[in-house]
Amino acid sequence: MAQLHGNQLGGGGDGQPGDAADRRSVIAGALQQQLQQALTALWSLPQVGDIRQVGLIAGVELVRDWRTRAPFDLREQAGIRVCQAMARRGVLTRPIGNVVVVVPPYCTSGVQVERMGVTLTQAIGEVF
Repeated sequence: MAQLHGNQLGGGGDGQPGDAADRRSVIAGALQQQLQQALTALWSLPQVGDIRQVGLIAGVELVRDWRTRAPFDLREQAGIRVCQAMARRGVLTRPIGNVVVVVPPYCTSGVQVERMGVTLTQAIGEVF
């Protein structure tokens, strides 16, 4: 007779502390906080109009001037140019119009999340 085994990474899948799902939740929560902290420095840049984050999905809206929130014309390709500058520094992401999307996977380390924030700051400085 075959014997079924619970999750080998933590608890037995019965919802007890130490369960793999519980650990993933803790890791995701820590990464969310690290991402939020890494992106905080961007508020000082005049081309950042807004930073929106839900979980590990963040969007950094690029604007002509944060005081007026006047948008860049899409033909200026502000988001694309910033993402290209990030790629030259080894961080890959993509824009949606003038919003740079940052979505680190769960396997990302805190050091890597910090690098994403620093690289995005440098890329915006290079482009503008």
